[in-house]
Amino acid sequence: MLGPMTLRAPLGRRAGAVVVMAAGGLLAVAGSFLPWVRTGSRDRNSYDVFRVVGRLGFAPDGPAATAMRWWPVVPLLAAAAVVVVWWGWARWGGALGSAAAIYGGVVGVAVVAAPESGLVEVRAGTIVTTVGAAILLVGSIAAVVVGAGGTVKGSTGRGG
Repeated sequence: MLGPMTLRAPLGRRAGAVVVMAAGGLLAVAGSFLPWVRTGSRDRNSYDVFRVVGRLGFAPDGPAATAMRWWPVVPLLAAAAVVVVWWGWARWGGALGSAAAIYGGVVGVAVVAAPESGLVEVRAGTIVTTVGAAILLVGSIAAVVVGAGGTVKGSTGRGG
C-alpha cells in the first residue's frame, strides 16, 4: 500500500505566468540575435558584442566583463525557467526566470547606458532584449506568486 503522494497541480493557475514568461523569454532571445551595436560598417548582435566587449569599451574589466562573457547562458536560463514552471515547480521556475530576466535586463541597460565613444552606435536589439527581459521578469514574479498554491495533496489514483 502506498501512502499519500504530492501531485503537481494541472497548469491552471500557472498558465498566465507561463505564457507571459514564454513571450518575454522569446522576445529577449530574439532581441539577442538582432543588431545591438554598429561599429564602423558592421552591425553586431549580442553574441558578437560579448566577444569584443573590452575593445568596444562597454565593460573593459571586472564583473561587467565577466557577465558579458557568460551571456550565452541567458537563453538557456529563460527556456529552463519556462519549462520548470510548466512542469509545476512555479517558485523554482520563477526564481530561475527572474535571474535570467535580471541578467538580460542589466546587460541590455549597461550597453544602452555605455558612454558614447563615437565609434559605436547602439541599435534596436538591446531595447528589444531589455523589454523582453522585463516581460520575463513580470511573468516570473507571477509564477512565484501563484506558486504558493501550486501543489495538491491527494491519492495516487491506485485505490485503497
